[in-house]
Amino acid sequence: MDCPPRRGRIRMRRVSLIALHCSDSPFGDAALIRSWHLERGFREIGYHYVILNGYPDGDSHRLRRPKFWLDGVVEPGRPVEEPGAHVERHNAESVGICLIGKEQFTSAQFASLCKLLAELRQSYPDARLMGHCELIAPGSAPKSCPNLDMEWMREFVNS
Repeated sequence: MDCPPRRGRIRMRRVSLIALHCSDSPFGDAALIRSWHLERGFREIGYHYVILNGYPDGDSHRLRRPKFWLDGVVEPGRPVEEPGAHVERHNAESVGICLIGKEQFTSAQFASLCKLLAELRQSYPDARLMGHCELIAPGSAPKSCPNLDMEWMREFVNS
């Protein structure tokens, strides 16, 4: 029988997958993505982590006034102890990371991603890194997210 966790204790869940996403927008932060997800009927942001690119809002992007101090910042989303809402059929066993951007990402984002993945591998050493596009349910519309060569990405983070 599965006992409920004690108050104040974190209950770990089995994680076998780390899913990499992109926001498909040139700007954003965890608060903006949370609002998008709430509008779509989610109860909370679907991702566990969001990695910023220095353009947290539409105005900073439109005016080309990046907030450099935010480039590469990792913002928390949904608590890792809870299943996410980011990859249909894989939410229960995955951690979702979203890079702000569509096809271009900054070196600060990649540096933060590598650091975050190293930390997650301490807790989930057997978790596989996969792109959202590699996890699409049969019959679903194809996706290119995270718009990265995932073979290269896996080699990069494992080197």
